[in-house]
Amino acid sequence: MLDGKRYLRLLSGYRLVEQRCPHCGASTYSSSGRLTFCNFCEQPVNLSQGGQTAESQFAPIMAQVESGDWAAALKSAEQLAKGNNDPMMLYLLGVLYRNASTAKFQSKDYNLMGFMEQNAGNIRESLDLTMKWKEYFFKAIKVIGTELQGNMQVDPELVFVKFMSEIRLQKLVDAASTLRSIQILDKNGAVSEYALLVYSAEKNTKQADASLGKALENGEINAYYYLAKYLAKHGKLAEAEAILQKLGTISEVSMSQELLYRIKLTQEASKM
Repeated sequence: MLDGKRYLRLLSGYRLVEQRCPHCGASTYSSSGRLTFCNFCEQPVNLSQGGQTAESQFAPIMAQVESGDWAAALKSAEQLAKGNNDPMMLYLLGVLYRNASTAKFQSKDYNLMGFMEQNAGNIRESLDLTMKWKEYFFKAIKVIGTELQGNMQVDPELVFVKFMSEIRLQKLVDAASTLRSIQILDKNGAVSEYALLVYSAEKNTKQADASLGKALENGEINAYYYLAKYLAKHGKLAEAEAILQKLGTISEVSMSQELLYRIKLTQEASKM
């Protein structure tokens, strides 16, 4: 079983390299200065290419997210989505709406007076956003599936987008099949290794220790989110919480706040 306290010390000692993700425009961090995976969209970013800049259509939306202006980001997302069948953009819209849904749900305030209608409104909006993020991930999977039919020169990163969409939807049987395709296309490559760590942590497989351990030793920042999720599944909530708290001081890793919120709810429920 992985030692959460050991990896927390490792995380605390990192000197991080920052770069903008070329896919979504998010500020992302690595301890290696080489290939990493974006803290927001989890797509590969080659940090060794110092001149690499974020020129994606999604970058202005990401800037609004990072400024905390979710209303403007969602309005811009609606415009980007119109008639857009680019699988990467569909996937990024899914990630955006998922994070927006989490932010809206967690904005509940139980100190409000009366019937707390504002909380009910936030929950309804969160559910509406959930429907949207699921829709965009399903669309990305469908578009990529069509593109892959009969294609003899398949881009492993495109298949990886399909895989991550399936992971976000918790379609783990489909994700397992897509993972095998990635492993054939990107044998022993970084994308293949990252896909394996994601799947093993989500599925809680016997490979999780080895796969997560390798990514953590290589300084992959996102691996700490999956480590926390893995530890939480094994009942080590305090260790998982400590890792997520520290991770939050380094970078806004996608879904970390959602996981931290769920862990705290579980801890509070166990005290009752």
